[in-house]
Amino acid sequence: ANARRLSNSLHTMHAFVGPEKRSITSHSIQMESNHALYSATDSATDNARKHDDAPTTENLSKKHFHCYLLRSLDPKHPLKTYIGYTTNPHRRLRQHNGDLATGGARRTKRSGRPWEYVAVIDGFADKVSAMQFEWAWQHVGKSKVFRSAVGCDILARKMKRRRGVKARLDELGILLNDCAPFNDSSLEVYFPEREYYDLFCDLSKEEGGVKMEVCGVEDMPFAKGASARKKTPITKVANSLGSSIDLIGSSTISSLTKMVYGRLPLSKDSITCNPLLRLGLRSRMTPFTTSSWALNAVADANVQESQLDNKESVGENAQVKVPAKFRPYPFPYHEELTVRIAALTNLGFGIARVEIDENLDTDAKSTASGNDRNIHSENENAHPREPKKWVVFVPNVIPGELVRIRIYRNYASYSDADLLEIVETSSDRIEPKCSLATICGGCQYQHITIDRQREMKTTQVQELFERLGGFETHEFPTVLDTLGTDEVFGYRSKITPHYEAPMNKKGRRKAIQKHGEDTAASKMCEIGSIGFKEKASRRLVDVPHCHIATDAINDALVKVREEKREDARQGLLKKPTKGATLLLRDSNDLVETNHNVYVNTTVKDLVFRFQAGNFFQNNPFMLPKMVDLVVDAATKTSRTGETMTHLIDCYCGSGLFALGSSSSFDVCVGIEVNEKAVEEARENAALNGIQNCDFVSASAEAIFQSKDAVKVAKNDGDDADLLVRDFPRGSTVVVVDPPRKGCSEEFLEQLDAYGPARVVYMSCDPATQARDAKFLVSYGYEIVSIQPFDLFPQTRH
Repeated sequence: ANARRLSNSLHTMHAFVGPEKRSITSHSIQMESNHALYSATDSATDNARKHDDAPTTENLSKKHFHCYLLRSLDPKHPLKTYIGYTTNPHRRLRQHNGDLATGGARRTKRSGRPWEYVAVIDGFADKVSAMQFEWAWQHVGKSKVFRSAVGCDILARKMKRRRGVKARLDELGILLNDCAPFNDSSLEVYFPEREYYDLFCDLSKEEGGVKMEVCGVEDMPFAKGASARKKTPITKVANSLGSSIDLIGSSTISSLTKMVYGRLPLSKDSITCNPLLRLGLRSRMTPFTTSSWALNAVADANVQESQLDNKESVGENAQVKVPAKFRPYPFPYHEELTVRIAALTNLGFGIARVEIDENLDTDAKSTASGNDRNIHSENENAHPREPKKWVVFVPNVIPGELVRIRIYRNYASYSDADLLEIVETSSDRIEPKCSLATICGGCQYQHITIDRQREMKTTQVQELFERLGGFETHEFPTVLDTLGTDEVFGYRSKITPHYEAPMNKKGRRKAIQKHGEDTAASKMCEIGSIGFKEKASRRLVDVPHCHIATDAINDALVKVREEKREDARQGLLKKPTKGATLLLRDSNDLVETNHNVYVNTTVKDLVFRFQAGNFFQNNPFMLPKMVDLVVDAATKTSRTGETMTHLIDCYCGSGLFALGSSSSFDVCVGIEVNEKAVEEARENAALNGIQNCDFVSASAEAIFQSKDAVKVAKNDGDDADLLVRDFPRGSTVVVVDPPRKGCSEEFLEQLDAYGPARVVYMSCDPATQARDAKFLVSYGYEIVSIQPFDLFPQTRH
């Protein structure tokens, strides 16, 4: 009989659904910690039916959150089981089996069909709680609570590798009986087939008191409520012994048998006469825990005020939409923390370290052998670990600041957070010049004074050589202070703003059907943001003015943005279904937007001509200082007093360092894999009247073994055909300026085999430079000096 209909015939009835208080009779209803299962006769049931009330709006709008386990009926498919989350089990099963074209379950909808339910877990307070349980069940090898319950990390990973229904139900039993907070919550398990119920009981060897029921998917009360929203929700009847028992309406049951539930669970033998049965998870915690898990907790009758507070907190949590793929460990979604910033990453994010408890047993000797499970026995060798320091990355902060943050993403070994408030402000914090500095990913340091920026960059290089290079402090010289110029804004001579696809393919097809493919109207659309990516996001920020770009570029940017938007409105975009990257290159106060047009720029009285879209350093104010320091480092005499006469510029591009150093060497050779860049370098040599330089189109890895001679005119006027491998090693300098990924091991090995007297290594990424320096030192070289350049102020570069 339906418990709700029985309520009017019982003198003292206390009912609740989940954490919320329900009013199902005219009496004052309260939650109590003492529970009893009442019996009633058919006459009482009939009498209750006469006084049945219409379901309330609150009952109809009640949403249930579930985790479920599916089994594939296709024996040939490798995916045997599937664990998921849903609010409507009946609809979800149809989605898995392809009966519904919309919704989730796309992975299983393509393969593994048909599917059937093995178990459905109900009783979660909100979506966060259900998804935390789902994640723990899906990742038992990573879940801290599961590994703690098992007592061994190795065994937990071994259990995860098992496949099939039996393995998943085994894990379910551990989660429900031994893993806090799941074992402290009134969760309920439904089994559509009795064989799955029997298997679960056999696997749950420890007497736990898990509430279960054997019934079909259509008969699950919450499934009916989710789909029809017509029937009253399940009513939990309280008893005096510490269990909550649900009374389930059924026409096949003529009466309710009086049973008393104590600390012992209901045995299988006692339920053989009743096909609809649910066992309740025993509550073993104090009412209304302050844990962030936000799962159901059994209330105490004396804390009615706490009940109301908890209800309000659940309502607040329900308003926060948790991303579908959010990983709930170690922090729940949008948990707020107050942390101290220890340092900055090379990407410009602040590093905060938060202590998290990880009391796990690391000794696997007693559990890694024998049976797959021995999880409930005490491990005498167990010992707690020290609290783990979990790393959280925060944008727009300065080392030393105390800040309040909010977690929005968890990874396997770190978390990302938003900055909410600066509790203790650093003396180096200033107001950013750009109003978009806090969200735009172009600048990371505008909120920091320029002196502190350069100090941090120096420290960063020092730490990278120690950490990634593996050098001890005494093994390399102290990193010199970062060198910069006074132009900290308006210095960048090239920017590449982006815009996303203004029209999707579906919209394009509709436009073609309406206007015809050859008409401009079929391509008419509207462009959204034109700018750069957000910090820690792939979304675009609309940037109408960039403060680190030159004035000429910002003047041209206004016109370029409007022209591109007008082209979209008139249908003149070549590919309206794709985004694009724009180019603005400032060359001698003339801004070029065409990648293929040649432009000129001047560096130390040398004219360089190159295509606007090709690589060339983008800070013209810093380039002369860089060239001077490279030449100074390359031309110093060796320790034996020998003068450097030959220079090899690897990854030379348009020939910046080779041509800039040509007056100090007899012979200079540039190596570049890009043939167009080699042509530009040769033209630049001719343009500046430099004859002792030649440029070769080849990979840097092959240059020391090349049999092709280079033709150069020495400074003394003699022409010569030389092989690079024949350059005198004692007076040869190799300048290396690789891309961000650094040098390949093959190149470094050939460099070692060639053995030049000196290597000058320029890099735009100190991390890969430190890695490569480790190889060079192992070949017998010694680091003489490390000089950082602040090529891009206000940024992490």
